[in-house]
Amino acid sequence: MRLFRGGRATRDAAALIFIGVSLFALCEWLNFYDHLKVFLEQYEFVQADELLVTLTIVGVLGFVFGYRRLRDLRAEVAHRMRAERDVSWIAAHDPLTRLPNRIGLKQQVERLREDGKAGKPHMAMVIDIQGFKSINDIYGNEIGDEILAVIADRLRDIFIGSYLFRLGGDQFYAAQENAVIRDWEKLARRAIKQVSEPIEINDRYYEVSAYIGMARYPDDAANIKYLLRCALSAVSAAKREQSGEPKWFDTAIDEATAKYAELDKQLRAALKSGEVRPYYQPMIDLTSGRIVGFEALARWRRPDGSFVSPGEFIPLAEETGLIGELSAILFDRACRDATKWPRGVRLSFNVSPAQFNDRNFGRKMLETLASTGLSPSQLEVEITESMFVKDVQLVAVLLDELREAGVHIAIDDFGTGYSSLSQLSRLRFDKLKIDRSFVSSFLDDARQAMIVRAMIGLGRGLGMKTIAEGIEESSQAETLQLLGCHQGQGFLFSRAVPAEQALELMQTTWPVRSADKTAIN
Repeated sequence: MRLFRGGRATRDAAALIFIGVSLFALCEWLNFYDHLKVFLEQYEFVQADELLVTLTIVGVLGFVFGYRRLRDLRAEVAHRMRAERDVSWIAAHDPLTRLPNRIGLKQQVERLREDGKAGKPHMAMVIDIQGFKSINDIYGNEIGDEILAVIADRLRDIFIGSYLFRLGGDQFYAAQENAVIRDWEKLARRAIKQVSEPIEINDRYYEVSAYIGMARYPDDAANIKYLLRCALSAVSAAKREQSGEPKWFDTAIDEATAKYAELDKQLRAALKSGEVRPYYQPMIDLTSGRIVGFEALARWRRPDGSFVSPGEFIPLAEETGLIGELSAILFDRACRDATKWPRGVRLSFNVSPAQFNDRNFGRKMLETLASTGLSPSQLEVEITESMFVKDVQLVAVLLDELREAGVHIAIDDFGTGYSSLSQLSRLRFDKLKIDRSFVSSFLDDARQAMIVRAMIGLGRGLGMKTIAEGIEESSQAETLQLLGCHQGQGFLFSRAVPAEQALELMQTTWPVRSADKTAIN
């Protein structure tokens, strides 16, 4: 009995047994029972025998009562111990997937150390689920929870005989002792494949994908505790590279991860200090040569005057979840700058696909317009075709909200995304932007020229204006104007400039000559 495992209970029981045996021996030595019999016979009138019987009955009943209370005490102790075990289990496990969590991982590492297995070779991998956050934001936590539960079950079927943990959010961690590299890679590829299979919930299918980073002990990590950090660095590298293959850790990745973390820290500080601000690249009417609008582009200028490439910090902001804050800061500043422009000059602002995960995105944008005093008709929102991949209906609702307020909508990088024509048939756009990849070579490539001509004709047929990006030569601008393209943008006219220089450019007119018709035939 666990109740009597304590030292005090054992001592009390031993003392009572000793006292009982001693009293029994004393009674035998004094012939107490014979003397008691004689006493009862001599003093029958005092009813001593009845009193003794009563005391005996009370003693037996007391023993029964004490025994029952002892059983109750045992049950209470067992109940408390079960509750303690449940609390310990809950603390070390994720209640949704019922997988061990970070506390459970720490406890497992301690058990391995106690068992002397911490020094054995280990393989580890972090499975990072991509697309889950968007689904969770759009469809709610209930759907997100069911998706995580399904993913956890799929991973259990894969990592049989391995340790499997949920690190939190959309990350899982698997580890195994004495695993073979080739077998571990096969498990990783199998995990990527099975996680990516559609998940059916309430007659609707949802799709996510996975990035996997792997590490080995003792090759990569000084101890198995550090192994998790190495695997996390590897999965971060896999996400940056957008590789569909599992990624092994190496020292170069660790250096890149440290640099990445430092850049993230600097970006957060830069947003607070105002180092990141909008610059403006003019959009030119190809007929008149005058400015009809400016596209706001994010620029990060450090105090020493050096610039951080948008190709570095924009993807970083999207991955770390800073893109919403970054866009909000830039949009507010751009709207305030645009209020100083003539009413006919529009502000064109790019919207990240991540921002459309917020159902209140349109309302927030209109609130910023109201607070800054910029007319909705002076704003043009640019979106890319990649936004339609996940939920075209939600995007349509948000765009309709903006259009009803008077905001113009442009489709950016046309021809480089997904199902372009199908999206044009479903949604209404005011402008079609021809991607720079077509503009750069259409004068020298007949097939590219045919595509550009088709895009311009498509825009005209659907009642949209067309604008060509990446114009660097006057011959490109002249030919596009002759083909019927309405607007142009590129280094031929101007690079992106600060707000003060944008005001100075307002009075500039760029001459656009008509090209020889034979140049496009």
